[in-house]
Amino acid sequence: MALFEGYTTFEPFNSGSIICAGIEPEHERKRSGAFACGLIDLEQIKETILTDNSENNGSEKPLTGAGCSRRDILKFGGIATLSAVLGGGALLGRATPALAQVASKSELAPNDPLDILIVNYDGGTLLDFAGPSEIFHRLPNTNVRYASLNGGDVTLEFGVVYGKTERLADIDKTDLILVPGGSNLTAPMRPGYQAQIRRLAESAKHVTSVCNGSLVLAATGILKGKRSACHWAFVNKLSEYGAIPVPDRFVEDDNGRFMSGGGVTAGIDFALRVAQKLRGQQAAEFTQLVIEYDPAPPFHSGHPKDARPEVVAMVDKKLPGASRGLARIPGVR
Repeated sequence: MALFEGYTTFEPFNSGSIICAGIEPEHERKRSGAFACGLIDLEQIKETILTDNSENNGSEKPLTGAGCSRRDILKFGGIATLSAVLGGGALLGRATPALAQVASKSELAPNDPLDILIVNYDGGTLLDFAGPSEIFHRLPNTNVRYASLNGGDVTLEFGVVYGKTERLADIDKTDLILVPGGSNLTAPMRPGYQAQIRRLAESAKHVTSVCNGSLVLAATGILKGKRSACHWAFVNKLSEYGAIPVPDRFVEDDNGRFMSGGGVTAGIDFALRVAQKLRGQQAAEFTQLVIEYDPAPPFHSGHPKDARPEVVAMVDKKLPGASRGLARIPGVR
């Protein structure tokens, strides 16, 4: 499977193992200390990586039947292991005690099946749901679906075509519904979308949003009296629908039934918090490391309280009502 031009990654096998690409079956190595081009047992790797603390206590705990320590795996099998993780199927396909050991309170046990529905619509912002999607797909025993009013393809912001999506009316229920934001909320504010979103949200265990997707949820009435985040430029508009605007990057209400993220990139932070809530801290930290989420922005201009005044003024002109929307938030400006 070509990952980048000139590079080849490892293919997962149905047995739960992976083998170095290009090695013929008759030349497979037996299980031994040589992980670089040999057969790797993912279940053993998973157990070792997630539960073995040998790196911290100075000892090296060998893998049963393999004679290799966690250090060996990280040194020789890191590429193969990472390939399986990035593929999402072989390593994280089932919940394990290790992933469940740091559980958070929620209606779902850490290893219960979890169905996540992401609502898509014309004019939506790709990153609002792409970040959370990247995280949710890597959680154990989790199914992620995408749906729009009529199903099929949707045209996102900047003409990006995304699909094929399911039809909202064909979905009976979901455990978690996520409504991402967009530069144009005309479509999801229409009665057809609103009715389907409200129907699914009413029966969902968790009702969530990213960016101004919270405005779409609030318009259905489901957020009345609930605290919610939103993009900084539009957060106060939530009050027009009876929701309580909170200018934070992540907001939780009703013991996690309602969870929301701030603008666009906050969706990644939001999704990791959701992962912690529903699958435990260790699963969330594991996923964060897999996707190498270690933000180090080159500029401190991600929020009006940090950005230079001239930059804030530029955004105010670009986003109508931005200045008015923030005027009532104490401590911002």
